[in-house]
Amino acid sequence: MTAFPVYSFAAAITEESIRTFGWRVAMFVIFATLLYFILRKPVKAMLTQRTEDIKSALAEAELAKEEAQKKVKEYEAKMEQLKKELEVMKENVKKTAEAERQQMIDDAKKQVEQMKQFAVNMIDAEKERAIVELHNEAVELAAAEAEKKLVKDISGSKADKILDEYVKRIGE
Repeated sequence: MTAFPVYSFAAAITEESIRTFGWRVAMFVIFATLLYFILRKPVKAMLTQRTEDIKSALAEAELAKEEAQKKVKEYEAKMEQLKKELEVMKENVKKTAEAERQQMIDDAKKQVEQMKQFAVNMIDAEKERAIVELHNEAVELAAAEAEKKLVKDISGSKADKILDEYVKRIGE
């Protein structure tokens, strides 16, 4: 059974089909040659142009890639610079904050010291006033006691004698 298709094909080959086959081949060769000569330059030019376009596109893509890489490097450098500046800013803010905090502490200590001094001064003034008041009261009490004692001790003639002596002293 496998030989049947080959035998049928061979049975279909005749002398006329062989002659026409030769013409067909010759016509194909002539047609292919004509196509070759007619289309050779335009096709070659088209393929050459396409090759150039592809090379140009690849070169542009390579340039674009290099530009993009340069931009990426620039942005990375800028980012690093910004990070450094940010760190410097953070340090400056920390130092400033610490200085302000220390200044506030120093101011608070000064105020506390002033308040202490004010309180000490107030206490001293109050103490002085109390001492003066006590002294005045003691003098008044002593004078009153002395007056009572003198009134009791000094009788009428003795008082007249003291008064006369006092008037003489004032007169001199």
